[in-house]
Amino acid sequence: MKPVAARRGEIIGGIWLVGIGLLLYAGRFWPGIMFLIAVTSCIEGYFYNGLWKGLQAGYWAAFIGAWALAGFSFVFLFVGLGLSTILGALLKPGPVEKPAPFVDASLE
Repeated sequence: MKPVAARRGEIIGGIWLVGIGLLLYAGRFWPGIMFLIAVTSCIEGYFYNGLWKGLQAGYWAAFIGAWALAGFSFVFLFVGLGLSTILGALLKPGPVEKPAPFVDASLE
C-alpha cells in the first residue's frame, strides 16, 4: 500500500469528482464550484506544506462564491477585502530565514 504522501493527488481527484457530482445533482454549479475550489485549495495547502497559501486561496475562492450569492455587492466586496487584509496582518507567518551557507575552510 502506498503511503498517504504518494496518494495526495488521488485524494484531491476523488474530492473533485464527489464535489462535481454533488454540484450537478444539486443543479447549483455556479457559484458552488467556487466553494469546491476553496475546499480543495485548503486541503492541497495542507498536503504540500503551504497551509497559509492554501487557506488564502481557499478564502478567496469561497469569498467569490459568497460574493456571487450576495449579488456582487460592492459593500460585500469591501468587507471581504478588509477581512483579508486584517487576517493577513494577524495570521500570516513571517518570512523563513535561511541559514548562512557553511563554508569549510579546513582545506586552506
